[in-house]
Amino acid sequence: TEAEFMEKYGGHVARGGIFIATRATKPEGTQLSFEIILLDGSRLMRGEGVVQRVTVDEQPGRSGMLVRFTRIDARTRALLDQVLAAREGVAAPDTVAAQPTAAAPEPITTSFTPPPQPAPKRGPLALADDVVLGVDLGTTTPRAAVFLDGAARMVPIPSERGAAMPSIVAWDEGRGKLLVGGAAKLHRVEHPQSTLWGFKRLLGRRARSRKVKEIARRLPFKVEADPEGDAGIELGGRVFSIPELAAELLKVVKDAAQSMLGRELSRAVLCVPAWYSDHQRAALLDAGRLAGLEVLRVLNEPSAVALAFGHGRGLARKRVLVYDLGGGTFDASVVEITGDDLEVVSTGGDAFLGGVDFDERLAEALINTLPEAARLRVFDSAMIVERVRDASEVTKIALSDKEKAGLHVPFVTTDEADEPVDLKRDVARAYLEQLTADLVERTAQVTQVVLDAAKLTPQSLDEVLLVGGQSRAPAVRRRMEALLGRAARSDVDPQGAVALGAALLGQSLVMRERGKRGLTLSEVLSAPIGVAVKGGGVRRILERNTRLPAEKTLAVPVEAGKVVKVAVFQGAAARAEDNEYLGALHATCDRSGELGLRFAVSADGRLVLSATSPTGKSAEMTFTTADASDEVHAQLLAEAPLPGEADPQQKGLLTGLRRLFGR
Repeated sequence: TEAEFMEKYGGHVARGGIFIATRATKPEGTQLSFEIILLDGSRLMRGEGVVQRVTVDEQPGRSGMLVRFTRIDARTRALLDQVLAAREGVAAPDTVAAQPTAAAPEPITTSFTPPPQPAPKRGPLALADDVVLGVDLGTTTPRAAVFLDGAARMVPIPSERGAAMPSIVAWDEGRGKLLVGGAAKLHRVEHPQSTLWGFKRLLGRRARSRKVKEIARRLPFKVEADPEGDAGIELGGRVFSIPELAAELLKVVKDAAQSMLGRELSRAVLCVPAWYSDHQRAALLDAGRLAGLEVLRVLNEPSAVALAFGHGRGLARKRVLVYDLGGGTFDASVVEITGDDLEVVSTGGDAFLGGVDFDERLAEALINTLPEAARLRVFDSAMIVERVRDASEVTKIALSDKEKAGLHVPFVTTDEADEPVDLKRDVARAYLEQLTADLVERTAQVTQVVLDAAKLTPQSLDEVLLVGGQSRAPAVRRRMEALLGRAARSDVDPQGAVALGAALLGQSLVMRERGKRGLTLSEVLSAPIGVAVKGGGVRRILERNTRLPAEKTLAVPVEAGKVVKVAVFQGAAARAEDNEYLGALHATCDRSGELGLRFAVSADGRLVLSATSPTGKSAEMTFTTADASDEVHAQLLAEAPLPGEADPQQKGLLTGLRRLFGR
């Protein structure tokens, strides 16, 4: 207890430092951070220091390190004042009792002077280096949390007018700089073509992909290829990569957390939709790096929700369905929770389904109520359409709590007499639900697929968690209750659960660094990974819902000196071009035989490729993620003769390889 610490170990501390009794000492000059935890788990002292002197003595309690404080937190400073006030013969500000009085009748004191040798060249140690930022970089709103004083807590992110900060970045031509959050949202009303929103749908996607081309036609801003061939945004005459723009949001989130804690943060856990491909996860890592964050883990959003729900409850093997319908994406996962251990059973989602689609449906329907001439003029103006969408979002949110809500957008256009025309309507909840019934049904279909993939029935679920802002809609809850035969839990924060779960995982990673037990999380592969074959098809290497980490090797016949080319894709579609292109692998062998291509996926869904030559050595290999031409999707994977002898089973495999390589 605190009282016992003061009684037994008060002689160890002074204003300038602390004596740490240990035989596992560090060299003099070592920078370190320290923390003293009481029996009840609460933090007593925390700070940073430099080892000034090492004492080695055979007598118990005399060996240890004299540590000079370089930085301590406010609680530690207050405790030192309390200890010194209670102890007779208070040490001077620049002295420290080097040994406990019980072990040494004549305590050793020493002046805190810099050590004679230079300190090791290391980066500055942040106070409370154990704080890891958990971030949900949502399509419509970013949220963050940290683990502090024994619990995960939301980080208040300042924004205009007290509303949540929107995930919007804009280019201000007049000032020649980027705007973020509320300022960017105001800018969007008059300059939609220079304002990026909904970037999460484009992050890490190839600019030439069919889906990007399809959605780009409906966006007011211009989508162009960045230097890596990914979708980028042209703002102010320059093409910004999506990670660059996402990093601007992360910087604001990071600054908010630092203001809350009063110190710098450098580490984070970032959350992604479960269906994000390897390339999309890599793009988010780039955004974190550009924001000055070391990303410890990329965490799937449904898993983060399950962590937030299960933490501290002591659940005994509960099977939970997480339904996450956010602003721009939808995920569904079945997770088994036992205590603080989680195992994902099945996962799925829709990359282009979320609250913004509900907003767009309502906005389009309301614009269509105008006379034809006025309607056409509104649709011709991206600025006016954005105004109607913003008003539709406000009305939609209000209809989650009310049966009817008003919408008023003044001066949307003019009539034939050049008089101003307002868009003013009373919108009933039933009308909105009729407009968006098919969107709700799409989420139900994905949820059913997730259950079917794990051979589960609704009756095999113990709990249902609905999260994400759009999940608050009454129509969503009714449809899920009808599908699953049970009501969803109401004690989960629908908007903050993802960030809270990320903060909990961050704390667990810190505990493991200290050699203590943290929670365990087992994920599955959300979408198959495969290679392109002749004719534009895909051969799957790793199937959906494969337990992670996982690896598999593909044996490819090769000829000496001949380059093997492999186009790698991720997705469930039968044709390569309908999946996400991850990159092209080129390998060369100095001997004919079989090249072993190893596909390894990490615990957080990152793909690593390697190749082994016919001699058993690592083969010369390059993997480029630059965008491929349309012809690459149909080219041969490899051209090599098949070995002449094989047993019947091997012959069947080689026949399959022959078809695979078009030989």
